[in-house]
Amino acid sequence: MARIVEAEFETTERDIVALNMRHFLGSPGFVFFMLVCGANMLYMLLTLLAEGAGAADGFHFVQWLLLGFGLFIPASTYLRAVQAVKRRFAGERRHYAFDETGFSYRTPSAQGRVDWPDVRRFAIARRMVVLYVGRKGVSLIPERSLASREDLAQVKDWVRQKVNPETARRAARNRMLLYAGIAAAVIVAVVLAFV
Repeated sequence: MARIVEAEFETTERDIVALNMRHFLGSPGFVFFMLVCGANMLYMLLTLLAEGAGAADGFHFVQWLLLGFGLFIPASTYLRAVQAVKRRFAGERRHYAFDETGFSYRTPSAQGRVDWPDVRRFAIARRMVVLYVGRKGVSLIPERSLASREDLAQVKDWVRQKVNPETARRAARNRMLLYAGIAAAVIVAVVLAFV
């Protein structure tokens, strides 16, 4: 008999805020901006080590201000997401049943079935699995909704193995691009600080 993993949960404000923040923090523009801020921070720290008090000129002061502004953006975005969810939030009881071929879902407003190849994008986070279906469909499955760690591991394995291979390749490529960007930012910061 084929294994079925079930998940049932009530969506919470925290789930929706986490999903919104995941979308914001994963956006290419924000990732690039934070890579620049991170490289700038590393550059500033290395410059302080190399030059001592001489690194406190006007140009570096402007860089410190820009860095502070860049680090403020995630905090302000989080607060805006929390306020938006509090204004428009209505919790829903959700039920999912996962198997080797896909998953079915049932909410008070919709129900249906999705095969794994129809998942156009996915994200596996520490406390949730996010599946994107169609143009606007998003299924958020919190870790707490599954009965055991084995069930969570099984769902993650099905997602990684059964979704469209192009989707899985795109997710792996995006991770590699992020790591390459981090490495490039570190190299540029070190070179600029010591040249």
